[in-house]
Amino acid sequence: MNVFNRIVVILLLLLLLLLSLVAAWNPFLLLGTVQTLSGAVQDQLSQMYYANPFLFRLGQLVLGVVFVLLWGSLLLLEVRRGKPATVEVTTGEGQKARVLVDSVALRLAYHLDQLADVINVTPRVKGKGNTVHVAVEVETTPDVDIPMKTEEIVSVIREVVEERMGLHLGRVDVHIKHAPYPGETEGIRVIGAP
Repeated sequence: MNVFNRIVVILLLLLLLLLSLVAAWNPFLLLGTVQTLSGAVQDQLSQMYYANPFLFRLGQLVLGVVFVLLWGSLLLLEVRRGKPATVEVTTGEGQKARVLVDSVALRLAYHLDQLADVINVTPRVKGKGNTVHVAVEVETTPDVDIPMKTEEIVSVIREVVEERMGLHLGRVDVHIKHAPYPGETEGIRVIGAP
């Protein structure tokens, strides 16, 4: 549904952009075109109504039902809350349980935040079956040793997901961002930074 929403929003914004540019460039052209088209549609509808009022009313009813079904179903799909994402845990005795993906993310955030030199942690967890894929945004102090800190983060993620929660760990992506050095942020130009 997210892809559909993005396509609809992009098309609507492009249409609004085009109409806004035409209205800014020549508002009289836009208003004249709207007036001409609405007059032509009104004449056509009047001819159809006077030719056969019963069929015209039947067409209105069918069109109304189609619009209610189409737009109503899209509205229901948009408003309806989906089931929260879960992953499956299987115990040694074959018992199964479902764990919310948000619970895995909260637990990872708690344990990773306890690490030295870590200022802020934002985990994103995706689950499929009993496998968990983790992407972590970590803000660290500026003088941290990147390879060692990355190994430590991955080790904690593996311990929490596999040993403490009984899940299978899939892909792990660690993104590290340094906090600025204290008092030295002004006047420093980083090459390659936007």
